[in-house]
Amino acid sequence: MSPSRDKPEGQTVAKFIQICASQNDLFALDEQGNVYQYNFTAKAWEKLVASRSQESPARDDPRNPRRRAQESLLGR
Repeated sequence: MSPSRDKPEGQTVAKFIQICASQNDLFALDEQGNVYQYNFTAKAWEKLVASRSQESPARDDPRNPRRRAQESLLGR
């Protein structure tokens, strides 16, 4: 997503609410919770897409440690 004035019709510019920089990377978070990484070569923001590997347990899988942690917090 490029914040330039030459954007294609119908494409909106994301409004970032938080930006995080390291020595080699630049990330941003928009109002909808989407994460973007700045591509210095293309001089443009690229939306990152979350994906789950085959080895990762599903959210509702009892082996998922996040689910167990949430259940223990809710059980208090």
